[in-house]
Amino acid sequence: MFINMINAFYSAKSGSKNYQTYLDAIGNNIANVNTASFKAQNVSFTDLLYTNIEGPDGAEQNLQTGNGSRILITRDMSQGTSINGSSGLDVMIKGDGFFALQGEDGNISYSRISNFTISDIGGTKYLTNKNGDYVLNENLEKIEITSGEIAFIAPSEVNNNAITLGVFRFDNPEELVALSDGKFGISAGSTLTAKLDTESSLLMNMIESSNVDLASEMAKMIIAQRGFQVNAKMIQTVDEMEQYANNLRN
Repeated sequence: MFINMINAFYSAKSGSKNYQTYLDAIGNNIANVNTASFKAQNVSFTDLLYTNIEGPDGAEQNLQTGNGSRILITRDMSQGTSINGSSGLDVMIKGDGFFALQGEDGNISYSRISNFTISDIGGTKYLTNKNGDYVLNENLEKIEITSGEIAFIAPSEVNNNAITLGVFRFDNPEELVALSDGKFGISAGSTLTAKLDTESSLLMNMIESSNVDLASEMAKMIIAQRGFQVNAKMIQTVDEMEQYANNLRN
């Protein structure tokens, strides 16, 4: 009985921790419902290994006890809806691609957000985002701005008077690592490779909305709160049972 109570305690502890993580992910999704190009987090639960319960003298009973659960957090990389932008440099990717950015440290990251601006760096005007990262072209080169009128095209499009932005895709974009400011990176040791996207197109003066479904997140929150409460109650119950057992021994 004592061992079963210990198992119940750790199972409930694992469940409480996982449901708290679930609530944190839901809260983050809701907080970013109006963040351009934000990609919602999805949480799924899987059971840990089960332990067979033996009867008297080790006889099999076809009964098992659980050992808690673990969670898997993934990103929903589906495209958000298009909304009107507020800047002439706003552009939305229609498709699965990502813009390529280069930070001050020289590292390349990828983003769906087009918060672009023109920055004068050392007397040369470059296309950057509002955080100062360089926007790169299809050859992963910095883009110099030499004219007043600016139009962007994707690698799949042709226009000699427009700037070709580097738009890249990944076979498994869910494996990208989320960085700050809506950027994604490739983790060390990953086999992911950025490939030039020849299928996506660009929509000028448009931006991509978050793909968070607020109604769905609210429903998930109710489920997660109930799950957390059930596991918290189980911890309390096991604690009370242990106290009762100790009192009997004394």
